[in-house]
Parts: sequence; structure tokens; C-alpha cells
Amino acid sequence: MRKGIAALMAAAMSASLLAGCGSSQTAETTAAQTTAAATEEAEADAAGEESEAVETEAPADNGDAMVLRLASNHTEDFVTSLACVRFAELVEEKTGGQIKVECYFNGVLGEEKATIEQAQFGGIDLIRVNVSPLAEFVDDYNAILFPYIFESSEHFWKVMDSEEVGKAMLHSQEMLDNNLYGLCFYDNGTRNFFFSEADVHGPADLQGLTVRVQESSLMLGMVQAMGANPTAMAASELYSALQTGVIDGAENNIPWYLSMYLNEVAPKIVMDEHNRSADLLVISKATMDKLTDEQMQAIQEAADESSLYQRELWAQSEEDSLAECEAKGCTVYTPNDEERQQFMDSVKELNATEGEKYADIFAAIEALK
Repeated sequence: MRKGIAALMAAAMSASLLAGCGSSQTAETTAAQTTAAATEEAEADAAGEESEAVETEAPADNGDAMVLRLASNHTEDFVTSLACVRFAELVEEKTGGQIKVECYFNGVLGEEKATIEQAQFGGIDLIRVNVSPLAEFVDDYNAILFPYIFESSEHFWKVMDSEEVGKAMLHSQEMLDNNLYGLCFYDNGTRNFFFSEADVHGPADLQGLTVRVQESSLMLGMVQAMGANPTAMAASELYSALQTGVIDGAENNIPWYLSMYLNEVAPKIVMDEHNRSADLLVISKATMDKLTDEQMQAIQEAADESSLYQRELWAQSEEDSLAECEAKGCTVYTPNDEERQQFMDSVKELNATEGEKYADIFAAIEALK
């Protein structure tokens, strides 16, 4: 299995390198133009009648398949995208060709918040989104975004696979009230800091630095509690902001960091693992309501299998990405136990005050250690 995964990841990395032969700025400009055009098209679809890609009834006797659209803003060769493709293959296989899933990557159907909104009214059938923007719609997801609440990857997945926490969140009433239904979690690894010039070993070294985070009140609060100046910024602006010194650093997982060529402008990585993040595969409730019980069961089984497949790919991807970072001249620093404790202490008050309403979820997470 490991050899097969390594071969698949090697092929994906080769595709990524070919796609990245031009300059990063040119790639960002092209991606921005593509996304803008695609978003305009998606909005036009939403304003008109329901897309022909989503049939309103079960497949006809003539063998025509129901086609569902799946949207992601990741590149085609990214680990979660490979899992989405596997999910599509499994759905067609498990439904005997009754349902086919078409995957749209690179944000061509919109950025994550836009795709969530489109899925809410059935404009898009399936979405791959990060838990952070989804937490702006479904509050309970904020609980798993708090810093340093998971001991390890094993602990994280024990929680995410549990009925008490992970599955309860996927299928919660709050999700259904937003016309969404969670199918599974995908691994998004650990989030770590990276900087252009600053040498950061602990929170004391963050004082006065400007750090980009996702548009999340919790992430903004976390960086502020550590002593830095947080700023929310679109991912498409990140490379140039680091290059020109508008910001000193940012944070995310390492495979994503490499996919954005950020090693060129922020080569100093700090593996503090402040968050263990997840992506989700979500189906629109409007689409789900058009499926038979058997079809929905097949889709759920396909999602569960794709999740296990993606976790294996992700583990290999993180290992390969760190090796590539070092080969490209990045410095990778792992805080020692004392420095890690300093990071944890800096956010204790944030976790206690902002996390008070999630006390039951935190207790369930702690009980699963």
C-alpha cells in the first residue's frame, strides 16, 4: 500500500511542478482570472433555473445517470483532490452507474464561502471545504479549531471518528438547518507558522510581528493572544504580501505552503502544530433529498472509504513535503518541550474564555485521549 501511495504522490508532485513552471505571480494572476470568470458563471447558474447537471428525479430507465457537481478550491493534484476523485469513482461503482460525480477544482465554482452558500440552496451538490470557513455557518465546528486541544494525530482521529464529537457534528441539526449534511472528514494536517526573516522559537519572538490568518475570529484571537498582530487576507494575496514585507509571516499546513510556493518568500518554518485542521466533504440537503435511501447509503460508504484513503495519502504528503522544504533550503524548527509549553500557556485564557460555551465538547475530546 505504501509503495502505491508513494507512486501516486510522486505523479501528483510531477504534475504540480509542470503546472508551476511560470512565476508564482503569473500563476496567481491566472488563477484569479479563472476564479473570477468561474464565479460569475456560477452566480449566473444560481440566478437562473436549477443546473441541468443535477436532475430532479432518479435516473430514467434509458440508463441516463444523475450527475452531481463537486466543488473544491484546491488544485487538481492536491491530496484532498485525489480523494475527491476517488470518491467520485466509488460513487459510480457503488450505484452501478446511476450517479456520476463531476469534480471541479482550482476554485472554478467559487471560493470556499461562496461554494458553501451555493450548496445551501442546491446550486452545487457537493463541496470540499475547510472546517474554518464552515464554522462561520455552523458554530460547533469552532470547538475543534481551538489551539493545542489535540495531543496527537491518533487522538485527533479518535475524536473525529467518534459518535460523540465528529459524527455528531457532521450530522447535527445545525448542519441541517443550514441545508447541509456532512459526509466525512479529510485530514488537513497540522497548522504551523512560517516567516520571511524572523527567527521564532516561542511566543516571545512573535511580539510585534504581523501574521496572516484565515478570516476567522478564533484564529485572529489566537495570534493576538500569542503577542503578534493578526491580519486576515485572501490566500491569493499572500505571496506578494510576504515578498514585499506587508506581513512578516503566516500559518497553514506544509503541503499547502509548498503548493503556494511560499518557500520562496517565507523559508523559516516553525513546527508548533497549534491546530490540527480538517477538511469536510459535504452534500447539499437539497441534493440529498432527491436521492433514494440506497443511493444515499452508497454515497456515504464512498465518502467513508475516500476518507481512509485520503488519510494515508496525507501522511505520505506531509513526510514528502517536509523533506522537500529542507531540500529547497528552508529552515524547519521544532520547538522543544519548554517552548511548546510557552505557546500553550499563551492561549490558555483564550481557550478558557472563548471556549466556555464548548465545555461539553472539550470534555468529550479530553475523555477520548
